[in-house]
Amino acid sequence: MAVKNSFDQSAKPAPKKKKDVRIFWIAGIGIALLGLLVFLYKPQATIHYGVCKVYLELNEPYPEKIKYLSLEDFGDSIRIIYRKIDPFGTVSVNIASCTYLIEDGVVTPYLTAVDINGKNKSYEMEKQERIEAFNKSVPTIEAYPPDLTIPYFPLEDISEYRNLYNE
Repeated sequence: MAVKNSFDQSAKPAPKKKKDVRIFWIAGIGIALLGLLVFLYKPQATIHYGVCKVYLELNEPYPEKIKYLSLEDFGDSIRIIYRKIDPFGTVSVNIASCTYLIEDGVVTPYLTAVDINGKNKSYEMEKQERIEAFNKSVPTIEAYPPDLTIPYFPLEDISEYRNLYNE
């Protein structure tokens, strides 16, 4: 019996192309890292928020603890909602509006006015002499900015209001 030396090559199945597994791994790791960055990202505010925040911390009488709840930026002014606890344990939620100086169409970080809780009551920290004295320290605040992380306090859930006073 004779052995056939050459076989019919057409009967063999075509070799399967191996999928490059490395591309899927690299893409998966890239997507996971991007998701982690989005999850850990904390939005930052401008120096205007930092200046108003420092002004409040320096001029609020006897704060035991201050927690910033909300920030609204209107361009030439900022509104901050914050909660303070005084040494006697009294909890109060206040609204501070800081207005900034505009020079040549550019908003500078220098304060022109501060309004606490509207115009119903005049506070000591709203006086123009205090604001002008504070404005001398603005270049230092710009050089060494405070934490500019935008405060996030979800008020959609009614149960969160109870935690506002318990923290």
